Amino acid sequence: MTKKILKILAINTDTRYVGIAVFQGLELEDWRVKVFKGKLTDEKCQKIMTLVRSFADQYEPNVLAIKKLHRSRSSPSLNRLTGRIKQLSKRRGLKVCEYSIKDLEAFFFPERKTNKKKLVEILASKYPALSHDFNKEQNNKNAYHIRMFEAVALGAACSHQLYKR
Repeated sequence: MTKKILKILAINTDTRYVGIAVFQGLELEDWRVKVFKGKLTDEKCQKIMTLVRSFADQYEPNVLAIKKLHRSRSSPSLNRLTGRIKQLSKRRGLKVCEYSIKDLEAFFFPERKTNKKKLVEILASKYPALSHDFNKEQNNKNAYHIRMFEAVALGAACSHQLYKR
């Protein structure tokens, strides 16, 4: 019997940037970072939820991979937004997988400590289509694409974990 192909919507939320990646099976299908200016208000949360719904409608995923927020690097508004994304996913029947940055580092670098820059490098080597974004990120003073790379890492870790089963 053939295994059902997983479609994974990976989301890395932040107060200003939202990183998104879509995997079909083990293959990276789409990736981007979206900027939402201003404070994390209800209106801004609605715009982010509209973005999430549009990706869910377009790609029809069966799994959501989302970044587990760190207590000291979060806010009540960001916690509510993440909760709303998980609720939407559950209502749509998606399996929800949460990963912290430490989980991702352990997945990609099980033998040693690392940092986000090395994580981006390994993702760019694993997914050559990301090389353009990788080169742009290296030239940026502010880490703009890092949220997108973290979303790719979320999706990659999730797809490998679920396919191992």
